[in-house]
Amino acid sequence: MFTFFGQSKFSMTEGQELAIGYELFIREYRDGHWILPEDFEAISATTLESLLLRSLQILPAETTLLSFNLEQTQFIDPQYAEMVARVQAQTSIRLFTELTERNSPTVTADQLICASQYFKHLGLLVCVDDVGTGDNQTNLVMQLDDYVDEYKFALQNLRPFNDIKAVEPALKYWYELAASHHKVLAIEGVETAAELDFVQQYYPCDIIQGYYIGRPVKLFDPVAEKHEQR
Repeated sequence: MFTFFGQSKFSMTEGQELAIGYELFIREYRDGHWILPEDFEAISATTLESLLLRSLQILPAETTLLSFNLEQTQFIDPQYAEMVARVQAQTSIRLFTELTERNSPTVTADQLICASQYFKHLGLLVCVDDVGTGDNQTNLVMQLDDYVDEYKFALQNLRPFNDIKAVEPALKYWYELAASHHKVLAIEGVETAAELDFVQQYYPCDIIQGYYIGRPVKLFDPVAEKHEQR
């Protein structure tokens, strides 16, 4: 059994009084706990579609965007893009499909490029997740660049560090690249007031998220709902 946990996303230009959207993290119910799935790649397009549609029913009215992750093997499978297109057709909320940085040995760069083109053809929004880490290095990002709309820079992937200035060269690189390539830039993994102040002052991106300003929370509980229906 699966559900989504949602982490708030905030606009750097509109302030942080209300979340403008959420990143959705899938969790699996095992032994009385919600945990990371054992195999993300095994989660079907049908399951994700059901979870997305359920989430859309309960989100706050001010929600303007949602993002969720696909592994490389899912991203290149047309079933997933077509599923996102069906969900997007039912809502005015902008759906961003995030291509994770995790490597799938059987997937090639050419397949990722073709898949990105297909998402674009369907009018869908794509984010390259955790740029600069894992498989999502500059070379691949540039190959996908014509077909993606957002870069996400993940501070948590660069920890541990004592001061955010220690990772500023990487942050500056992706901040400037996003600006020059006219991409939405999200910075995630903000965990302290000092980090938030630093980003606001020197790298005022489009979207910001992190434990300091909003932790993931369970959007709905299918286990509880199942018991209530008995």
